[in-house]
Parts: sequence; C-alpha cells; structure tokens
Amino acid sequence: MKINSLFLFLSMMFVWAGLCSAQTTSDKYYLIDGYFFKGMPPGIRTDVGAKLIILTDKDGNTALEMQLNKGKSLPEYAMKYRISAEEVPGGEELLRLSRSGTQKPMAISASNTVTLDEWVGKPFPDFKVTDTAGRVWTKADILGKPFVLNYWHTGCRPCIKEMPDLNEWMKICPDVTYFSTTWNTAEQIKKIVENRPFLFTHIADELFFFNLFKVQVTPTTLLVDKKGMIRYWEEGTSTSKREFLLDKLKELSAE
Repeated sequence: MKINSLFLFLSMMFVWAGLCSAQTTSDKYYLIDGYFFKGMPPGIRTDVGAKLIILTDKDGNTALEMQLNKGKSLPEYAMKYRISAEEVPGGEELLRLSRSGTQKPMAISASNTVTLDEWVGKPFPDFKVTDTAGRVWTKADILGKPFVLNYWHTGCRPCIKEMPDLNEWMKICPDVTYFSTTWNTAEQIKKIVENRPFLFTHIADELFFFNLFKVQVTPTTLLVDKKGMIRYWEEGTSTSKREFLLDKLKELSAE
C-alpha cells in the first residue's frame, strides 16, 4: 500500500462520512425535477446536482430537493420509483415551497464526482487482492459468474444499514461472487461483519479498488457480468437503488 495514497484517502474520510449521512439516508423524501421519491432514486450521481434545498412546511414536514445541472435530467428508468405528492407528508405544500423559490439552496461540491460512468461497458481491470481469510483473488477468479463489488467503511451508517439487504442478494442470486472493500483493517471491521453480520468476501485494509475507479462516496456498488464487463453501478443507497441493482443482478445471472 503506498503511503501517499493512504494519506490522500484518510484526509477525505471526514468528507465521505458527511456524504453518507446527507446523501444516502433511505427514509427521506426527495424532490427532483418536480417528482417525489422515497430515498434517492437510481441513476442520480453527485455530479448531476447543482444545488440542494431543504424544504420544510409549517407542520415540520420535510423533503430534500435536488436542482439538476443544466442539461442533466432524471434517467428514464428512475421514473419507475417516483411517488405521488399524496404519498408524501405535506407533499402539496412542499411542492408549493419548491415552486416559490424562497428556500435557500446549498451548493454541491464537484469534488465528490464519481467517474465510474466512463467504465460502463468496459472490462473490469486485472487485480490481485487478499481477503480477510488470507485467500488471494485475481480477475480470473471472478470470470464466469456475475460479480458484485461493494465499497464501504466503518464510519458510514448507511453502508452498515444496507448490509442485511445485501445479504439477501446472496440468497436470491447464489451463483454470484460478492466482494466488499474498505480501507479499514480486518480488526476494525471484525465486530461489524460478524455481529451484523455481513456475509460478502471482505477485502480490508486495501485501497486498490478505491484508487482504481476513484470512488469517493460510500456506499458505492458495482455490478460486473459473467464476461468481466462492467455493467451497472450506483453511488449511495436507498430502497429504490437496491431494488434496481438487484433487478439488474438477476438479469446478469440469467444471461
């Protein structure tokens, strides 16, 4: 592990911890392009949003509005997960507040952009990593089955909260290789992965996959097909994001 890479990633930990809490909480309501969602919908990256606005009505009902950058729009598949204003506490009033333009926005830092879109449709690069049980893995070991790679760390509450759902993926799609990767040491993650539990193969104390794709937001989850081609990924987590990825994983398993 290179010392300069370790220093870079440790210096960003506080930024990531904030992003986890602010971006990926799945029980919040979001308003994007005039549509409500429960939890952040799939296909939304940190670079598509120009501003965030916290909408709060007189009764204390809230929603987080994301104003998209010019030229950006919701992906068509994300619309499957929209909900009506009637399903949102105070939905109509929150919409009125959004349209009034009276709420003060917060800028989104462009430094949090993830670059995995550039990798979709391309082969997963060669690698050699060692899991917490001491087994050495290379790209040859993941070919022939779909492959899931989940990024997390011990300070990311949404990462830990989604672990039971990710375990269910293993039951629904058993013929898949499942990896988790974190910069935390095996000793640091031991209590979480054993007591939660988290049943993926764990690549701990390792920055290779973080550096490889320049991942800066946790959780991030990547799907690779049987031929080793990168097919789908999501940064952050929500019910709809996990449903979307599981649907795609089922398709990859059936190919």
